[in-house]
Amino acid sequence: MFGQDAQSEEFIKVVDELVVSAEGDSELADGLKWIDMQSREKGITFYEMALIVLKKHMAERKAKEWLKEKMAA
Repeated sequence: MFGQDAQSEEFIKVVDELVVSAEGDSELADGLKWIDMQSREKGITFYEMALIVLKKHMAERKAKEWLKEKMAA
């Protein structure tokens, strides 16, 4: 899933920064631990699981926005 392109490298840097900043944020640390556990269960990398979670979150947010617009019309 992750090649050596610039986008992949940038994503990895962002995730790494989240891991470092989790030292002072217990809620973020718990979320990252969950991602780590899920990645191990699925046999994928931590970064791949983080991307799956991010994509799911974005899809759910867009669906909620779409529904809100339809309900308002």
